[in-house]
Formats: sequence, structure tokens, C-alpha cells
Amino acid sequence: MAVTYGWMGALALLIVSSSPAFSQIFVYDQAHCTDVKLPPERRIESCTRLLEDGGGPDREIAALAALGGLYRGLHQYARAIDSYSRAVGYEALGVSDTQGGLVLSGQSVSLPSASWLIVALEGRAEVYALTGRPDLALADMAHVFKLSPNSAASYAARCRIRTIIKTDLDKALADCDEAMKLAPKDTQVLGTVGLLQYQLGHLKEAAADFGAVLNDNPKLAGALYMRGVIRLRSGDAAGGDADIAEANAEYPGIAANFADLGVMP
Repeated sequence: MAVTYGWMGALALLIVSSSPAFSQIFVYDQAHCTDVKLPPERRIESCTRLLEDGGGPDREIAALAALGGLYRGLHQYARAIDSYSRAVGYEALGVSDTQGGLVLSGQSVSLPSASWLIVALEGRAEVYALTGRPDLALADMAHVFKLSPNSAASYAARCRIRTIIKTDLDKALADCDEAMKLAPKDTQVLGTVGLLQYQLGHLKEAAADFGAVLNDNPKLAGALYMRGVIRLRSGDAAGGDADIAEANAEYPGIAANFADLGVMP
């Protein structure tokens, strides 16, 4: 199944080495490229060195996807699109199911390179949506469906993109409904449904979705932030402030990413 690399905090990545042949400096950069507790500029330096040091298409695609996410968080959208596009360009070379060099926080297996292409396409689609290019965003999502048809992750990602675009929330809801049918307990799916419910003004339903996400992963920054905003809007100032403070501790700068989506305390 495709892995979503977007607003829910999938940027919180750890990089692992699958080969003892890499130098100590390469391993150091792996440990810092996507460490969300570090300043983004430092992480960008490490990701860039990973690309310069090579390591094969798997790691290069993964590092480019990480760079895209970092630039998106800094609102450097042109650089984000460039990084994502370079990752997508590897598809022309042919991608294998060999194991890539990055693993999502809390998961025990690394992502195959084909999945990192999907990560890059979804990331680029999000930037296109944020910058007023809905046709390009939905074209990238059509590409995602060719690579990963009828998966819960694909439907959830397209629901998220349509939620950002905001011009056809009925289609976004249909995509989220399909994702829920396929994976009703998946945290990425639940988080995306929660974001849509929030945009529709259904705060009670959104709170329930993010609560379910946090039951599974209590430290997920995106869900903490969203629950905090909902609590503030529902009159629970203490609970909302506590959630937002914890989200910022887990992922500094998360407020700016959500402001892009129109979500603010």
C-alpha cells in the first residue's frame, strides 16, 4: 500500500543504513536528514549530502522526497516541486521493489522505491494544490492511481488534495468514504477524514477521527495539532493549548504547515 508523506507528520522520518559499506559521515547524514527535532536548514544540508554521496536510486528517490517535504514546510514551493519532480523522474529509469534507505518513524520495514515515487507524486500534488494549480495536482493523483490503484492510501491522498483545493468537497468526501471502506482503522485515512470533516464544519466528527488516530499513536503531531485547534474552537482552552504545545514539541513549525491549509487556532 502506498504510504502518504504529507500533513499528518509522515515527515517525521528516520533514515537507516542497509549496508555496512557506507562511511560514517553518510550514516551521520542519514540520521539527520529527516530528524524533525532539528532545524530544517540543517536537515536540508544532510539530505543534500546524501544525494551527492549517491547510494543508488532507492536512497536518492527517498532523499529527494524528504527534501521536497522540507522545502514545502519552508514555503519554498518552487524548490519543493523541483525536488519532487526529480524523484518522479526516476520512474523513467525503471524502479524496483528493492528496499529503500528510509523508514517511517515507528515502522520496522523500509519503503520500496516504487512507494517513494508515490510519496513524491502526492507531495508534488499537495504543493500544486496549495499554489492554485488544481489541474496539475489532480493529474499527479491520477498518476498515483496508476501506480497504486484502488488502495485506501490513494483514495485518502486524493481526498486530502481535493480538501485543499476546496472546489469539490463532495468528490473529496466520496474519496474519503472509499478509503474508509478499505481501511477503516488506518490512521492516515482517519486523519484525512478528520481534516475534511473540519473543513466541512463538523467539529464533533473531526474530533472523534483525530481522537481515534491518537489512540493508536499518541505522539502524532498532526493529529495533536488538529485536536488542539478543535478543542480551542469548542471552548476547551486548556486542552487545546496543551495539545498544540505538544504538537509543536514533536514537530516544530507544524503551525505554518496547517496555516497553509486554512487551519489556525
